Amino acid sequence: MDGPRDPFRVLSLTYDADLDDVRRAFRRLARETHPDRGGSAEAFHHVRAAYAVLTDDLEGARRRWRTAPTPPPRPSSRYPAGLDPRTYPTCTVRIHRTRGGTRKVDYDAASRPGRWTPGGTAPPGGACVVRYAATETAPAFGVWVVPLGAHRFRCVFGPHPALAEPGVRAGRQ
Repeated sequence: MDGPRDPFRVLSLTYDADLDDVRRAFRRLARETHPDRGGSAEAFHHVRAAYAVLTDDLEGARRRWRTAPTPPPRPSSRYPAGLDPRTYPTCTVRIHRTRGGTRKVDYDAASRPGRWTPGGTAPPGGACVVRYAATETAPAFGVWVVPLGAHRFRCVFGPHPALAEPGVRAGRQ
């Protein structure tokens, strides 16, 4: 055997194969490659060696032969979750408990920047939690929660869900 060979490839197995799959593949390939049945000694040796490696330590061999995981992609923006504050300004969130012990979340819609109008694109990965209809002085907008991590999120202003649909322009209801 010149150089290390991947035993899963030698036995034509997937990396999630269990011990029974390894045994079945070995028996099938042993019948095909055994020198007494017309196969070559070298091919049979590779099959035997792969079977020995996998039966000795199936999980260890799986870790050893599997390629390293690819690193997660780097963020394409310098802003968290790609939310440019000029396009998606942040909304203040107040979380408190009521007298009954229930948790209450208030979104400060009054903190929306003056003269800001939402575009037609919803924040990426966000879910609209509060919707405001259009008035004579301001277009419709919503407060969107965008996850930043397991326990982190950001509330931003964005378009009203009806305006976030493709083909609908901002400023129309």
